[in-house]
Amino acid sequence: MKRRVARGFAIAGVLLSVVLFRVVYGSIAELDAGDSAHEAGDDDGALIHWRRAAKWYAPGNPYSVRALDHLAALGTAREQSGDVEGALAAWRSARGAILATRTLTVPHPERRATADEHIARLMASQPPPPIDAGKTEAELYDEHLALLSATPGPSPAFALLALLGFFAWVGGAFLLASRGIDAEDRVHRPEALKWLAVVVVGFAVFAVGLAYA
Repeated sequence: MKRRVARGFAIAGVLLSVVLFRVVYGSIAELDAGDSAHEAGDDDGALIHWRRAAKWYAPGNPYSVRALDHLAALGTAREQSGDVEGALAAWRSARGAILATRTLTVPHPERRATADEHIARLMASQPPPPIDAGKTEAELYDEHLALLSATPGPSPAFALLALLGFFAWVGGAFLLASRGIDAEDRVHRPEALKWLAVVVVGFAVFAVGLAYA
């Protein structure tokens, strides 16, 4: 029994490693593409790739963080050059990437707060719409920042779906190892196929729930 349990955890670990590898690889590829575009003078193209790299988030992934650093640097440089629209695009990309990777919590809260402050200040510096005529820039800044600081929470339904998918994925891997393979390492085809299907469906449900949560 211990051997089967160990095998189940090993299979789950391999599956998780595959997912993490895909996340890190995607982040590296987009980061490199953004760096190449930046070196070629195409900052708009770089922004797109860096935003995608930042969205390939996983705890401890340094390439996602590096992409956020690049977006922040681009936003700051554009602010200093007086390019308000370009700066807004960079800071909004950083903020959007962070919020896109939220689950029950939002990663990088300090970076998100910095992006919110820059966006609020840039928006407040622009001519206000008629409805806000007469308000000071400080008042506009406070209003924009209050709106930006409100975090849209993850959908409880999709969060639950992701959780159920995760348990089906890991549980199916465990049962595949314990019931689909005997003590002599012989595969029992009907049982193995059944639990393999549970693993695949569970992972698909987990991915969908995580994407829309």
